[in-house]
Amino acid sequence: MLLLMTCGCSRIKNKSSEIKGKVVSAKERVWDSIRDDVNDIFRTGFYTDPGYWDYYRFPLVAPYELSAIDSDNEWHCIRRDNIDEFGGAGLTSCRLSVETVGVTDSIIYMRYSDDFIPLDRMPGNTYDRWHKEQFAVIDATTDSVIWFETEQQLLEALSAKGVSHPSFYQVDSLYKDFSSNRRLPFMPDMQ
Repeated sequence: MLLLMTCGCSRIKNKSSEIKGKVVSAKERVWDSIRDDVNDIFRTGFYTDPGYWDYYRFPLVAPYELSAIDSDNEWHCIRRDNIDEFGGAGLTSCRLSVETVGVTDSIIYMRYSDDFIPLDRMPGNTYDRWHKEQFAVIDATTDSVIWFETEQQLLEALSAKGVSHPSFYQVDSLYKDFSSNRRLPFMPDMQ
């Protein structure tokens, strides 16, 4: 009887070890897949490409970036359709330019200029269906964008998302630093 119990216990132990091995192996495969997805973002140039001739850009959190066309003094937030290629939808703000930006984890926060895009440059020469608010928060994990009229509203929303001490940076300075050394103060370590 003791022999039967010992043999039965060792089979259970062996089976348990086999199952644990499969679970650990599955976890490793999931983590490897996540690591590969994250590393792919860095391999594409999304976090290192400053743009070309008349196209200026720097990354925020993939797939979001700030970009300027023809001149580096009007910055717009773009959500790339494909991080390997230029192009994507811009945030629907009728403000002239993003002036300051910050990133904490996957939360992007921006302050737009006081000035509006001239009406003759707006689609249909109207501001209808465009956001006039001066502040925006993007949660890159959910692709949600929330607009705010005041800085106080922005700070309260950031606090609710766990960002208690947001750091804002001048966009022009960020681009100059990024175009020179491919680094941003909020950029993840790529080593």
